Amino acid sequence: MTHEKSIPLNVHELGVILSALQLLSHRDENLIAREYGSVSTLHNRLKEVYDNMDQSTVYLNYDCEPSF
Repeated sequence: MTHEKSIPLNVHELGVILSALQLLSHRDENLIAREYGSVSTLHNRLKEVYDNMDQSTVYLNYDCEPSF
């Protein structure tokens, strides 16, 4: 079993993840940090990738459906 995987994400999917990370409460950030590491470090790494992606070519074709 590996501890790292590559997952292709488009710019919109990455944007959703970045938005979710920004909306975490302070309590949730602390809980995640204890288990997995710094949320802000992950956010910064993903933001760097996001900023270097072409944000004009991916067509958003998702219906708004409740998650979970």
